[in-house]
Amino acid sequence: MGTARRRELMNSGPRRPRAFTQDTAQILAVDKQTKQLRYLPAGEGNGEMEPGVTWRGHVAQGMLLCPAPDCGLPFGRVVAGGARRHHFAHRPGEGEHDAGTGPETLWHLSAKDVLCRWAAAHPGLADWTLHLDDTPITLPEGWRRPDVLAVSPDGGKVAFEVQYSALTGTDWKARHDFYARAGVVDIWLFAHHGPQWRAATPRQRRRRELVWRDPDWAASVQLSGLHQTMLRHGVVPLWLDPTTQMIGTATTRIRPANTSPGERLWEDAAYTLPPRRTFPACHIAADPLEQCDVDFAARELLTPARRVHREERDRLQADEQIAQERAARVRAQLRTQQEERTRLRRAAEQEKRRAIAARAAEEQAEREEREQEELRRKEEERAAAEAWQRMPPAQQFPPMFEQEPPPPPKPPWWKPWQRRA
Repeated sequence: MGTARRRELMNSGPRRPRAFTQDTAQILAVDKQTKQLRYLPAGEGNGEMEPGVTWRGHVAQGMLLCPAPDCGLPFGRVVAGGARRHHFAHRPGEGEHDAGTGPETLWHLSAKDVLCRWAAAHPGLADWTLHLDDTPITLPEGWRRPDVLAVSPDGGKVAFEVQYSALTGTDWKARHDFYARAGVVDIWLFAHHGPQWRAATPRQRRRRELVWRDPDWAASVQLSGLHQTMLRHGVVPLWLDPTTQMIGTATTRIRPANTSPGERLWEDAAYTLPPRRTFPACHIAADPLEQCDVDFAARELLTPARRVHREERDRLQADEQIAQERAARVRAQLRTQQEERTRLRRAAEQEKRRAIAARAAEEQAEREEREQEELRRKEEERAAAEAWQRMPPAQQFPPMFEQEPPPPPKPPWWKPWQRRA
């Protein structure tokens, strides 16, 4: 279910007040006759509570009492006008109390009543038995009593825990493991105010995953250590606004830089997914409680936002697969090109080595030829010398025997002529 489809479902019914605004409207009252809680539906303050009995008339008779701890006073009027949600109110000067005090807050009580009404009307839980704070889950190491427990005819159990007070991640993990050992599907819902609701700071809202906005995202809240522990164990935090009967799902829009080691998405796309456990804040995607289902296989409350998460996760995985296949093709192409370049380089090197070897062989042949020529010349010279030595002197020096001997040298002019005796 995409975002457009979720908007269509949300806008198909009557106009709902904006969720998760920390509205303090009192929507529950105790019927003085039956001692049962009465829930005032949104926009029905001027209508009938029962056939022939209006909400205003029942309040005017003093038959609807305040369920707040240590109060019990009858409501004085029904506020049914303006932009606020229709609700009950005391007369001026009466019922001055804080709905967030006492052993059980009014909003905790309202949230449990809203869950019971939803479970009783849900088609998937039609044959289930509902228990409100009266049936414990027992194990040898101890017991726990969920706020709302739904038991199927075959013994399956779903525990709804509405957490308004502070809780550490370690304690939540211990309770979550307890329900898992007992075979109970535990669904945790947090309050829309108090210690479980801290608005994101301006600095946190400037983070990349929170810059993306959607009209269906009601608010931006901080993720405490408890919420990050839940994310670490695969549980997406949910919030409940009982005044509007809306479920808030932790949501972010992420543009993943790395889908897997060494891989990167080619498309510059963003995906609507649950926050990562390292994120300090997230958006709240508001969905009507009536559009939610219990996913027993995934052991969670399946909201429309969670359906979007799953579709986006599948889309991300498909994109990752496409990107990985594309990267594999590119790597194969690069590998082929590299192998071709290597082959050409080796062929060129071999050709170069062959040319060098041929040139060296030619040079060697030329050297050998010159050496042979030199040897032949020396041999000829040696043979000629030996033959010349074996010849008689007349043949060795023919000019010396063919010419007359030269006349005696003439004495110098300064020497006197010697007289002959």
